[in-house]
Amino acid sequence: MKKEIRTVVYDDELRIEAYRFEGIVQPFPNHFHEHYVIGFVENGERCLSCRNQEYM
Repeated sequence: MKKEIRTVVYDDELRIEAYRFEGIVQPFPNHFHEHYVIGFVENGERCLSCRNQEYM
């Protein structure tokens, strides 16, 4: 079983949170954000759906 790593860092000067997930294999439930979210997949792929459109 692959180890999951979840790291959260908050920058006081920029006032942003940064999240790093490694080895997460379960899907996230349907949800939305009231703020901008930027994602970066370094290795592998993620399926994302938005307004009934799917993206890989």
